[in-house]
Amino acid sequence: MKEKRVQKIVLAGGPCCGKSTLIDEIQKRGYSTLGEVAREVLAEGNFGRGKNYELLQTEILKRQMQKESELIEGLHFLDRSAIDGIAYSQVYLGYLPDSFQQVDFTGRYEMVFLPDRLPLQKDGVRVESDDSEAERIHYAIKKAYLEQGYTPIAVPIFPGTFQESISARTNFIMEKLK
Repeated sequence: MKEKRVQKIVLAGGPCCGKSTLIDEIQKRGYSTLGEVAREVLAEGNFGRGKNYELLQTEILKRQMQKESELIEGLHFLDRSAIDGIAYSQVYLGYLPDSFQQVDFTGRYEMVFLPDRLPLQKDGVRVESDDSEAERIHYAIKKAYLEQGYTPIAVPIFPGTFQESISARTNFIMEKLK
């Protein structure tokens, strides 16, 4: 009998590359998803600008790891993973907090998808100030996954209406899973 296990598929990348929209579409198709934990922590407002960024990243890491540990057997799609925090720490702090250095990320995720970037849209929660900062984060995230032994699969932007493009991007991801 084949043993079932937790399989985590990550949608990673910088701000405004469509991760959350893709996660929503994947959820509509009946798959299990885990929303962006960092967004939840930021929305609480306890770690605004000028507050301790290292504590923020440590809290996001703690909650991300907790939520991932609560996943039951089967396939789950994640809007970011704990590895994204490595990139954010390196971009904003210039170093990696001890909390990240204590985690072994080897083999935690089955696959990592990196949607191509779209123009930055400010939403009141994001910490990025402009598109060049968002681009820098996007490439730092890609680098962090590569350094942790993962090979992110680029998800292109497809032509068509917004919904047609989202559907095509989701289909692309599903095809790669086969």
